[in-house]
Amino acid sequence: MIGTATPAWLATMWYPPDEIVGKSPLVPVLGGLLLLGLVNSWMLWQVLRGPAPTAVPMGRAATGLRLLLYVNVLWLLIPSFLPGLVETVIGLALWVPALVLLTVVLTGSGRPFRLALLLLGLVEPAISLASGLADDSKLQLFVSPAYRATLMAVGVATFVVMVMLLLAQRRDGRWSRVTLLVGLGTFASAFLVELVDGLTRGSTIESIAEAMDVLYVVWLARTAHELNREPRQKAPLRVPTAVAAVGAVLLLMVVGPEGGPRLTYTWQSDQLLDCWAWSEPPRVADIPAHERDRAYLCSVSKPDRYVSDQELLGKGRDACTRFAAGEPVKARPALLALLCPEVIGRKYPDLLLSSAQIDQQQAEKENIEREQLAREARKEDALCRDPWPALRTRFQATASYYDWDAQPYGIWDPEADTEEDSEVIWNAESFDTLGTSGQLALIFTPSQDWATCVTAKALRSAPPPLRRKGWDEVVEADIVSDSGHLVMQMLSASKVRFPNLARSGPGIYRLRLYTRPGEDLILIYPAKRAA
Repeated sequence: MIGTATPAWLATMWYPPDEIVGKSPLVPVLGGLLLLGLVNSWMLWQVLRGPAPTAVPMGRAATGLRLLLYVNVLWLLIPSFLPGLVETVIGLALWVPALVLLTVVLTGSGRPFRLALLLLGLVEPAISLASGLADDSKLQLFVSPAYRATLMAVGVATFVVMVMLLLAQRRDGRWSRVTLLVGLGTFASAFLVELVDGLTRGSTIESIAEAMDVLYVVWLARTAHELNREPRQKAPLRVPTAVAAVGAVLLLMVVGPEGGPRLTYTWQSDQLLDCWAWSEPPRVADIPAHERDRAYLCSVSKPDRYVSDQELLGKGRDACTRFAAGEPVKARPALLALLCPEVIGRKYPDLLLSSAQIDQQQAEKENIEREQLAREARKEDALCRDPWPALRTRFQATASYYDWDAQPYGIWDPEADTEEDSEVIWNAESFDTLGTSGQLALIFTPSQDWATCVTAKALRSAPPPLRRKGWDEVVEADIVSDSGHLVMQMLSASKVRFPNLARSGPGIYRLRLYTRPGEDLILIYPAKRAA
């Protein structure tokens, strides 16, 4: 409630006031309501005074137009609490047929003029319907340049349509000067509302806006009243060149440009909203030529420094000139390459390479390194020999192993989850060269600091007794294979593949490790059959 202003508001506006009105000063509210009450009284007198005396019989199109105009007036006068989309559809269903009949009934205007009037008049209804059917993402629409351009196009189209209607009415001759002046006020009121909005706040602007909207209702009513008057015969009204130009501009605004503005020369420009795309220093070859200036601005602009784009670009190009003259500059060459790539490229050609070219070079370098390691591994493999040739089996392999990270190599069941077994081995209080747990065995031999020849042999039965002669250490441990597979994989460049070391299927196997500098020998044989 707003005290004494509430009854006056209800009597004038025909709906309850909102909270904004309650926060406004009382005197401006009452003043606005008084003005609106006077305007409403005048509006009702204009609407209810009836049509002009019959001068000439009206055709079916004029009769239908008069009926539609009266229905539009009634729809605008009755307060509606329907959903926004429903109100939009009903309003368009009443106005669009009236607009079509207006272009038919008007005389003294050529067909091109009336066709242009109809097409421009349908712009605002089409956009209103599309906006009502679109998703309710107001914030995203508001910040969209295309949406702002569309709103501007609709506003210009509405302005042009009203001007064309008034010109057509004046050329037709049926409508009085007062009707034309009221129509003139319908779009002139928009400028008055903006002026009042800049000088006042609260309900004052709302009251003024309501008063100005009344002019549109009165124009509709007077247009319907005077339809039965006799038109004047004059030369057809042609489409002005300015109207055609405005129509073309509107079409371009709705369609939009092929690309957004590239520079605005102001630090607070919307273009800097896209700077997230260049969060890292960009490479000049990855950016189109017309985007490089903006990429440079995004890289050098700072939120706490209000420096215009033009000033930043001027400093950058000046640095390019001094760099070309051999003078020292503070700017990084990678950033200056965005402004003057031909200058920077003479001294730093790598800065002109694209990310794809850098990746290709890195891949080629890695391939060369892998091939070099493979050649060295094959050479090392060729030098390795079986340390126990008398103990032969088809299931054996010898390969060179070099671990750059001083990590062990292992034997495990590939179908088992050995993560827990690995934790048990690494968390053990102490272990020597061989650590085992469940289905995993890790070999830690001191010879891993250089190339080591590793030989693994899978046997069906226990080998001869331990032969310690010639070996620094010989150790044994059990390893389990539930799947009947045991594999050994060494993280080295060797291409040798070891066979399945569990020759007797699932069960418990005995692993015997012989080790000496530069050479490891592993024997795996069944300890006992699984139950």
